Amino acid sequence: MAAPVCSSCNEIIDDIVLTAFGMNWHPHHLGCNTCGKDFSDGSRCEEGPDGFAYCSPHFIDAFAPKCGGCDLPIMGTVINALEKAWHPEHFACATCKQPLNNSFFHGDDMIPYCEKHYYASMNLLCATCDKPIVTGKLVSMGDRRYHPEHFSCSYCKKNLAGSGYKKQNDKPYCQNCYIKLFG
Repeated sequence: MAAPVCSSCNEIIDDIVLTAFGMNWHPHHLGCNTCGKDFSDGSRCEEGPDGFAYCSPHFIDAFAPKCGGCDLPIMGTVINALEKAWHPEHFACATCKQPLNNSFFHGDDMIPYCEKHYYASMNLLCATCDKPIVTGKLVSMGDRRYHPEHFSCSYCKKNLAGSGYKKQNDKPYCQNCYIKLFG
């Protein structure tokens, strides 16, 4: 069997043979496309999809997807969502930081939220029960929103949806309780 010949210098390789791109090389005749470091120290030569050789760190930097949460390369499990790649632990609600496993919400800003914080970002959490208002029917009082069945007098708890009320310290009161409490 003939001795291998280096694809760079065309000389016989009588020591360590580096095989990359289907050719043989002296390890000092092939270098990383990014940093120029050769592979004579025994480090791994990565074959890039662009046809160039890379050391492992520069291969990862050039070709591994970058996480939308931390901007570091992703090695292993990837979540693809909102036109980005994510480490599973970084695909989390922007507000509470809880991982988003099976469902998530986002607005036009393409920021991921859990259900509660999505509706909070839209100012659609009921001020009484702290649950999303999704039916389309709501009662507004200042910047607070309520399910109609939860808009009630802060003192006697009578439902106030569709009737008159008075506001004191950002709380609704029926006419009678307002007069009784605040004169």
